Amino acid sequence: MSLGVWGLAQRNVKHKPGRAFGLTALTAALCLVLFISSFLIISLRNGIHSLSRRMGADLIVVPEGYDSKITGAILRGEPNSFFFDESVADRIREIPGVSEASPQIYLATLSAGCCSYPLQLIGIDFDTDFSVVPWLKTQVKLPLEKDEVIVGSRIVGAYHSEVKFFGRPFRIKGRLAETGMGFDTSVFMGMKETRELASEFHKMIGSPVSEDPRLISSVMVKVRQGEDVGEVYKRIQECFQGEGIYVLKSKQMMSGIASDLEHLMRYLVVLILLLWGLSFLVLMLVYSVSFHERKRELATLRILGATKRKLRHIYLAEVIWINFIGALSGAVLGAVGSVLFGPAFGASLNMPFLEPKRSVFFLLFLLTVLLGTALGPLSSLFSLHQMNRGEVALLSRENT
Repeated sequence: MSLGVWGLAQRNVKHKPGRAFGLTALTAALCLVLFISSFLIISLRNGIHSLSRRMGADLIVVPEGYDSKITGAILRGEPNSFFFDESVADRIREIPGVSEASPQIYLATLSAGCCSYPLQLIGIDFDTDFSVVPWLKTQVKLPLEKDEVIVGSRIVGAYHSEVKFFGRPFRIKGRLAETGMGFDTSVFMGMKETRELASEFHKMIGSPVSEDPRLISSVMVKVRQGEDVGEVYKRIQECFQGEGIYVLKSKQMMSGIASDLEHLMRYLVVLILLLWGLSFLVLMLVYSVSFHERKRELATLRILGATKRKLRHIYLAEVIWINFIGALSGAVLGAVGSVLFGPAFGASLNMPFLEPKRSVFFLLFLLTVLLGTALGPLSSLFSLHQMNRGEVALLSRENT
């Protein structure tokens, strides 16, 4: 064993395995919480930004009582089916202040055992759509041919492979990049194919679309530039008063999510600060007690010729080594837990959840290790001050 600073430090750590394990475990637990909390905050913020970039509609019109359904479909990909007449879209286009209005059909396969897996089918009018098609074009070559679909990032199936919905085969034309929204577990297709699915297999799903080909699920509305969204919102409400139509403001949905995120972030930040403060005090107390217990050991090294500077270096090396092992262990556990359970975290929070890129993930890992390691030297400053204040050999004599 080397008698250098690090060699002596490692030997001292091994000499007191119980103390070293306790300090390492404390640092590991702290870094585990820090990593997972930071991972959640970054992923939720990414999800909000992804939603804001893709929410091209100012207003969303749905059947009354289904506002939560459209929110669940957009944010979490919850399979739902709801309908009203397509004439709603035509009437909305005539309302002053409306720039564009495009219908969509939401068809759930949740109860259909004939499908490959339960998910949300979204029928889009590719000729009039302005909310989804613009960002679909950046990732997939449009238009879609007959029986072609675009799948979300979490849908199983390779490019150009076949997938079945209600027993009918479709070819995967493209796959979307992860959005952190319900689109990740959704399938996009043309309005014609969506209606045909419902019509051909209406007995399986009990869909009213099979009886009326003009039924749609929602209308995405874009307000003309310069017009007040609130005023157009009121005009649509007045136009459909008493007809079972609900108008949802996109910003209202966004602000609700942002408010929930703000509250969650506050709790996480408070939790992190409390844990760091408590850990700092515990480590400072432990290192102070440890210093008093080791006065004889340090005094012996001093008598054998070790300078105060070398004693400080040995002491700091022990602290850094213990905290580094703890920080590394906690960061590794946090990283593994985030990778394995990240999707479950997002699903349980019922909010847009987009995991960070690999570079950000790696940077978070490094920062967690660095902060956890730095906590040791910071919490040992009081002990180092005691060491500097007086001669260790004399302190040892006082302790006898």
